[in-house]
Amino acid sequence: MDIYSLTTIHIHIAMRPARMSAWAEDHYYSNHMGVRLGSGLLGSIALAAGVTMMLGITLI
Repeated sequence: MDIYSLTTIHIHIAMRPARMSAWAEDHYYSNHMGVRLGSGLLGSIALAAGVTMMLGITLI
């Protein structure tokens, strides 16, 4: 046997993920988002603080 035959025997075919509708996909990703910052004042302050810290670190 050659190497190609051995590798094709041992490669498992991965199952394809189930298809979702656009609504189901949006719902899934909206529920599984990581850290969300509010779009209000607190989110703006956190964003400004993060940008300031990143600039401060890169310019030092």
